[in-house]
Amino acid sequence: MRIFDFFKQKNGAEDTLRVSLPVVEPEDSQESVTSVEMADEKGGDNKAEQPLTVSYATGWPIDVVYGYLHKNYEKKGFEDAMLKSDLTFRDMNKNVIKNKILMVFREINLNYDVMRQDLQMRIDTCSAAGLLTTISQLEKQKTLIDSHKEELRRLEEDFRNNANESSIPLQSYECGFLRGIATIALSNTGNNHVNATMNNNPDVAVRKVSIA
Repeated sequence: MRIFDFFKQKNGAEDTLRVSLPVVEPEDSQESVTSVEMADEKGGDNKAEQPLTVSYATGWPIDVVYGYLHKNYEKKGFEDAMLKSDLTFRDMNKNVIKNKILMVFREINLNYDVMRQDLQMRIDTCSAAGLLTTISQLEKQKTLIDSHKEELRRLEEDFRNNANESSIPLQSYECGFLRGIATIALSNTGNNHVNATMNNNPDVAVRKVSIA
């Protein structure tokens, strides 16, 4: 994992935190989160090489988790059911989704841990220098990080238990898969009805033989 300087100077004295977040695309190929990188305020000549980024609600790493938990997998569930309407196949795909999102939780938690360690080092340095105003600002950011860590803990627990708002990814996949199975069942019922009608109607059967 690449670790970056999380804090930039702004207006001389004020320390601010800016986070660049990966876009959560609907396609599975765009699901990976490689890292949470800091936006460069000064820009640079390599802007074309920077990944497309977006801020969701807070501008902090936790937004990446929110993006994944809001993702709707109903379409994928439906397509998987049309491909193979087997419950073992369904459970396997649900586990893949679950493990991917758990890895995102782990990565974001690690990012927060690094940020907190960096903050503590700066607090210790400022304390030795007697910079009380700066220490107060850094302590506020550390408190915010702690609150985000607690929110991540709660969201991960709910996700593991498939409960509350964290259940959206797995429940939407389940809904799509069941819809696919229902579509297959209706299609088979319709075909059986047509075959039964042709077998019970001599005129239809004769026309069928004549056409053949």
